[in-house]
Amino acid sequence: MAPIFYRDNTDGAATAAQPQNEHEPTQPYVDLNASRHSFADLLRESGLEASLYLPRSKTEGNLSSSDSCNINISEEAKAAVADFALQLKFWGKSCFDEEAFNMLLDDIGYTRSRDGLFDDLLEDVAYADPKFDVSSRSISVDNMCQMYASEPYRVPEQAVFNNGEALMSFVEALFRKSDVTGDNVLDYDEVKQLLRSLLGSEPTQEMVDEAFKALDVDGDGQVNFEEFKSFMLKANVNDFSTLSSDFNESMLSPSHSSDLEFVTELEKYCKSHRGVNHHLLQNLASGAFGKKETADLLLRFLSAYSKFNSNFIANIKALLGMLDNLHHIEVLSENLEEEMGQYDEETLIEGEKMGIRRESIAGIPHRQLFIELVELLETKLARSYSKFIPDYICEKLTHAIEESTKHGKLGLLAILYFGSELIVPQIYSYILDGLRLSMGLTNEEAKFLILHIDMDKDHADALREIIVDNCRTKAERLVLVKCTRLLLDARVNFYDSVLKYGSEMSEPMFNINTVDICCFSDIASRANVLDMCRDHIEGSVVLDVGCGAGHLSRELLNIGATKTVGVDISSAMIDAANAHPAKSRTEYYVVGDAAQLKLELLSTTNQTNLMPGAGFDMGVFDITVASFLFNCMSVTEMNQCISDIHSLVKPGGHFIFIVPHPSFNCGRGKESRNYFADRDRLSEQQINDDLRTNAYSKILQDYTDAVISNGFEIVQLEEVRTTSTATNLIVKLRKPSETVGRNNANALTMLPKKLTWSKAAMKHPRNAFIVNIPVEVKQELYAAALNAYEDGIKIDRAKAPRRRSMGSRQESLDAAGYFPVDSFAALRSFSVTVRNCLLHETGLVLLKGLDLDTFSALDPLADPDQVVACSKLAYYIICSHIGTVDGSARGKLFDVKNNNIDAMDGKNDNVLFSVSDCEASWHTDGASKDKVYDCVGLLCINPSSVGGKSKISNACNAFDKVENALPKFLMHELTRPVPRDILENGKGRGNDNFGTQLSRTESIMHLRISYNSYPIYVTKKDRIRFRYMRHWIETAHQKVHWRLPTMLRIAMDVLDDTLTEGCCFYERLERGDILICNNSCVAHGRDAFQDVPGKPSRHLVRAWMQVQGVDLYKASKR
Repeated sequence: MAPIFYRDNTDGAATAAQPQNEHEPTQPYVDLNASRHSFADLLRESGLEASLYLPRSKTEGNLSSSDSCNINISEEAKAAVADFALQLKFWGKSCFDEEAFNMLLDDIGYTRSRDGLFDDLLEDVAYADPKFDVSSRSISVDNMCQMYASEPYRVPEQAVFNNGEALMSFVEALFRKSDVTGDNVLDYDEVKQLLRSLLGSEPTQEMVDEAFKALDVDGDGQVNFEEFKSFMLKANVNDFSTLSSDFNESMLSPSHSSDLEFVTELEKYCKSHRGVNHHLLQNLASGAFGKKETADLLLRFLSAYSKFNSNFIANIKALLGMLDNLHHIEVLSENLEEEMGQYDEETLIEGEKMGIRRESIAGIPHRQLFIELVELLETKLARSYSKFIPDYICEKLTHAIEESTKHGKLGLLAILYFGSELIVPQIYSYILDGLRLSMGLTNEEAKFLILHIDMDKDHADALREIIVDNCRTKAERLVLVKCTRLLLDARVNFYDSVLKYGSEMSEPMFNINTVDICCFSDIASRANVLDMCRDHIEGSVVLDVGCGAGHLSRELLNIGATKTVGVDISSAMIDAANAHPAKSRTEYYVVGDAAQLKLELLSTTNQTNLMPGAGFDMGVFDITVASFLFNCMSVTEMNQCISDIHSLVKPGGHFIFIVPHPSFNCGRGKESRNYFADRDRLSEQQINDDLRTNAYSKILQDYTDAVISNGFEIVQLEEVRTTSTATNLIVKLRKPSETVGRNNANALTMLPKKLTWSKAAMKHPRNAFIVNIPVEVKQELYAAALNAYEDGIKIDRAKAPRRRSMGSRQESLDAAGYFPVDSFAALRSFSVTVRNCLLHETGLVLLKGLDLDTFSALDPLADPDQVVACSKLAYYIICSHIGTVDGSARGKLFDVKNNNIDAMDGKNDNVLFSVSDCEASWHTDGASKDKVYDCVGLLCINPSSVGGKSKISNACNAFDKVENALPKFLMHELTRPVPRDILENGKGRGNDNFGTQLSRTESIMHLRISYNSYPIYVTKKDRIRFRYMRHWIETAHQKVHWRLPTMLRIAMDVLDDTLTEGCCFYERLERGDILICNNSCVAHGRDAFQDVPGKPSRHLVRAWMQVQGVDLYKASKR
């Protein structure tokens, strides 16, 4: 084994040091005195104030307790210092000398070599504080404070680094420096200047050519900032959901739900949507506006409705032309006949019983009945709105129908069923109730509505039958869901627009008065908002939605926030905020619509230095505030805004908003107002004696429903009377630390359940972990994989089928959506058992019994490549039933085999252990902060000839044992953010092109690594996440020129030894074995191996799976 070299700090002599045991990875030579950019230098180059983020001690001399440690360190570090002081007391020591150090190692059962270990700890302190006297051979509490304030500890905790602001700022500064002409794009010569800055030397023409080609993504001959930023940052994030959080995305996979289950779930989504239960419909049904106004609003509603429902029959006819199933054509033709007024005798008799004359409906198309209803209302009210309906009312609904129609048969099914037949009985019931209350309509007069409410169920059932037969693949289901959501959201917009139209016509409106901002201050209760923030403000990153000119943002910075991002729809307000003379470098203001908050922030990351990573999904802000925002938004807009805020606030973070109190008079010069009738109507409101504005009226339930349905907890409500005419409501909310119950919580936002192993399980691992694949499951897999192979189906690159009957579709297919769900009846049941083991029982499953040679037996002409391809297909089908296979980083399946690259060689940067034959120490998969995987699977196609044994240990058991053994200040090393090396997506075989090298230059890597910091263990009650590979922690420290802290080394030594001690599975996988681990609870590793000439090379296939979302749906069904 090659020796490790360290640079002696006194005379520069290099000395060799051997690893402490055979499992400890080697480290390349690192010169700790080498000239480098410090993080303070990088901050200054980025235009940020370094001293603000990397504080030094404000006191001198030794301190006796952590209470005296006047250094800005994290609360967790302060707790560690306090525990360090307590341990000194237990040892009877005033300082931590070598005797106390050895007491510590004895107490924790440290069995590795101690040679030079205490000297290394002294060097850590000297590294943190140049004034430290190493010759004293003792460490005080104050010295520990200093060490916790040093870069290796403080940088990963600093918001400016861990939220990506430093990296974003540096990338922007680098771009601006290279943009000599100032035209916001880089040409060829400017890219050459960029390389000079990054490399510190003159680049070759080949380098410039390759860099320019890599950066110019769109090929237009220049590099804009968006291209430059994306290339340099390489943000690795969980995919943002394109669906509503109310619809479980696991239902899209035929592997996890039957066709009928999918349709039932989508029906449930529709019936609970605000497009069916909008407050306008409820108010119309109850006559909340008063008889006259309700009747008037109903006429406007129906007059507008007639603008887009005229194409219903045309859509049915178009769908008929696309169907090839004769039964489907028959039942849909019957629907069309009824739409044209051709009823059977039974229907006519039923109508007569309800008071509807048969001659008034027989032979009359439904469209004509609707026109007669509108004309009847116009006659009764002596007015007509048909020619005066503004275009904006139907614009989005018309657009939604047009867009859905582009998807052919599936889009038309969504329009006719989910967007119409399924939901109109409920919608028309609201309308009918309102007409009866306000105008006393008879059944004869309301026959159009009654036909659809009481006598139209057969229409819906017929369409449902067609849909169940047309949602066999994930692609088909996705179209249905997206079109349905588009249509329902458009209905909500239609209702909102009708309300707006009614407000415009009912009384004149007033523009907001232009007043001095102090008028708002008089009634804004800003002091109360600041008081609610005060307990959480220190060091926080704040989002100010509806920030205006930035007054609240500046006050929050003054009381302890480190960064604020303000969003306002008014460009004039944002200009004023940015032009304010007191604006600091940590204030950012952008123009944006709060109703599309997340999208607006994603599109303005260049202006706000928000890292476009997982923070937009799992939380990037500690606090969000909104002052007098929601009174300027409709209920629909407010709901969307609060949903986005929930996504943007960190778990445990807070959201505080203030609005005019909904239960008190808000103006119009009246003593009182109609609390329910004015709901969501835009009206002029008198704020105080001098200020009036337009606002949407709301009831208290609108606010409570919005915050609770979007996952917030209500912490505090405060009612504040500011003037004789103004009362405000201030609400403080908290985002729960755990999001277990969220419908589409992804792997990052949901902390997995802690799974420990009993002694019995560890003594009898074959009984605990081995599961034999049932015969009927294997039969399904063999047949499916062979058929898929013959049809040319591949996992990551699909093509259209050649043989199987799949209709005339030509779109790309993949194995996940290729087979109807009834092809795997046995596998579906079996996968539930496996998933339950992985998430709720042991966290480890070794599947036995898959005979890969069966593929050659079934096809005598099969060659070895065909056997491998069929084996992968069978493996993928299993994995896709257990969870959702994640292909975002390295493809859905990754070949784990030796590519003759040594991952341990320090010269080989960006090399995965899975392409190397060297030992892989204890680890979990995935080194990116922004990407985690619930489970990792390994299929053995060829076992190794020499070595290559797999080893498994329970990280939860290890945590309990280590936590019991280590004092809290040492345990802090395993629970604080620790930097990890950066591994690029792809094949993991090193930096095989200059483009990759460009984003891995030293200064960029320093900041990428500082962003990529997270704890080894995160725990919360009975939940845990373990993310570990020692090698990537060590190489990360080396690349940023940090000493690997001795306390971290000791803690990892204890952790590694505990995992080794708890290893109860240590054997070579056999051909056909499938090993699946819970990637948050189970650590795995493998021995080094050798491929022997003349024998098959070791070949495993890895799959990363997201499983918790699937389990959430199954749990809800239980």
